[in-house]
Amino acid sequence: MTTEPKQPPAHEPDDASGGARDDPGHDSRFGGGWGREEDALEHALDVLWGSREGMLAFDEHTVPAKFVSDPESGRLVMSAPVAALLAAQVVLFVPEETEDALQLLVSLEEVKESAVTDRWQVYHGEPEHVRWASVWIDSGKHGPWVFDGEALMLPNPLARAEPALCRRVNSDRAALARVCQRRAGVVVPDPLCVGIDPRGMHVRARFGVVRVRFERREDDAGAAEKALERMLREG
Repeated sequence: MTTEPKQPPAHEPDDASGGARDDPGHDSRFGGGWGREEDALEHALDVLWGSREGMLAFDEHTVPAKFVSDPESGRLVMSAPVAALLAAQVVLFVPEETEDALQLLVSLEEVKESAVTDRWQVYHGEPEHVRWASVWIDSGKHGPWVFDGEALMLPNPLARAEPALCRRVNSDRAALARVCQRRAGVVVPDPLCVGIDPRGMHVRARFGVVRVRFERREDDAGAAEKALERMLREG
């Protein structure tokens, strides 16, 4: 599938701290209310952490892209076509190529197989492309807001507890299936929890990865465990 070349996020953020700022080329009320400035970054992170697929635009090409986050660095890792690794300008649209998508101007660096590429295969199965890429986010744009890339690359504070939390959730697949249906609106006959972060969990299904969100952020492992137990109990 090919399209016209896509433009990257048009404005670099002024604030090196990663704070959001209004894009002067857009009305701040765009999209029926993109939220206050202090909520904009949190909204963008929710989109990024909640999605494990997007569209990668480079040169004259647009291809589907599946990715995961490195729990330690927050950088994305994906299976990427060789042409994308050689392209001078690459944009990742999350979750899909639309005007209101999260648009990330990214730099791809080829990497060898590692624990993070193994994580990718747990999420997505066999890779479509033969090369692995670590993805540095240079900047991001979501609606009228522009962000510094480093503000979007956050480590997972639940990384050390994640394996044990996943094992607990996967110990009751029937309850997990009920959680997916009730809280995500998706029927998953054979669910497998493959990742947990402060905003929710990712559940692998035969057709892709389902996002199940927490009711609120759980940055502490103990609080996350209690939230998961409650979800499994209540469905």
